[in-house]
Amino acid sequence: MKIHWDLAAERPSIDLDGRADRAYLELLIEHSPIAIVILNSHHQAVQCNPAFEKMFGFLRSEIANRPFDDLIAAGVMLDEARQCTRLVLQGEKTHAVNWRRRKDGVWIYVEIHGIPLIIDGMLHGVYGLYVDITERTRAESSLRKLSLELMHLQETEKRRIARELHDATSQELALLSISLSKLKSKLSAEDTEVAALLNSIQDLTRQCTQKIRTASYLLHPPLLEEAGLIPAISWLADGFAERVGIPVNVRISSKVGRLNEKAELALFRVLQESLSNVLRHSKSNLVDIRLSRRLKTVKLSVENRGASNLPARTGEAVRDGVGIAGMKERMMELGGHLDVLSTDYGMTVVASLPMEARADA
Repeated sequence: MKIHWDLAAERPSIDLDGRADRAYLELLIEHSPIAIVILNSHHQAVQCNPAFEKMFGFLRSEIANRPFDDLIAAGVMLDEARQCTRLVLQGEKTHAVNWRRRKDGVWIYVEIHGIPLIIDGMLHGVYGLYVDITERTRAESSLRKLSLELMHLQETEKRRIARELHDATSQELALLSISLSKLKSKLSAEDTEVAALLNSIQDLTRQCTQKIRTASYLLHPPLLEEAGLIPAISWLADGFAERVGIPVNVRISSKVGRLNEKAELALFRVLQESLSNVLRHSKSNLVDIRLSRRLKTVKLSVENRGASNLPARTGEAVRDGVGIAGMKERMMELGGHLDVLSTDYGMTVVASLPMEARADA
């Protein structure tokens, strides 16, 4: 048995030469834990292994010389299955993840590999390899739903804490400042030391009030609900530059407009997390923020320029941490996606959402 590599097409093919090689290959197929079926050039099944029989419930005699795709697919899935088979019969190696039907009518989610079957240099059929990922997919889906529920609960709790800070703690500090002013007015001219102490306490009170107001806005910015994402981005960028001392450039396209509440909150949280990553993982000297609209997509990009501490090569995707995973979940929930790349010059976060997320859609 010889395995050839087609450098032009970047795909392997199998060439069988000799009875020993064929017997060896048949043993591999027979004892493989992966479900394998062999189709001829007419899309008919000619052989399958025990793993395939167990996965799909068909005996070898039941699939022999029958249109294979019709047995395990139907409707839209049948069209997709036939297209995959046609591509492999044209000499292309295929990979797909989709639903297929068992003999008992139960649909399972499978990962499929189609490999051209070449004998004596000629294409004679197809190797189909199937891996059942139904349970894994269900587990991933459940985990994703749980993650989204936790994020929604976090947003609810952030909103409650922000309201408590604004309506209660800030008001109490305001009353404290007023009381200090009244107390100061009752001092005599000789009480300079006490007056200086009261001034110091008032300054500290004002600082605490400002910090609490900032924390409240970061937890749940009222500007986001009242004026929308665009002014909220400018406010967040200005505050970051002022607190951290890193210049921030902001460019926002006038074509973006308002998005729906969930979309604007998701993009705002992505920007927050991206700016936090700038502090944690890089030595940036500049941050570029872009919000744009292209065709049917709204895109937010955050690029920091400076030496990155993330262990990734130029143009390489960054391995997901908790923050990045959370950002990706937010985008996926709204039908978008998020890409994070680390380069020699820093890190870039790009979040994309479909225009269906617009408030007026």
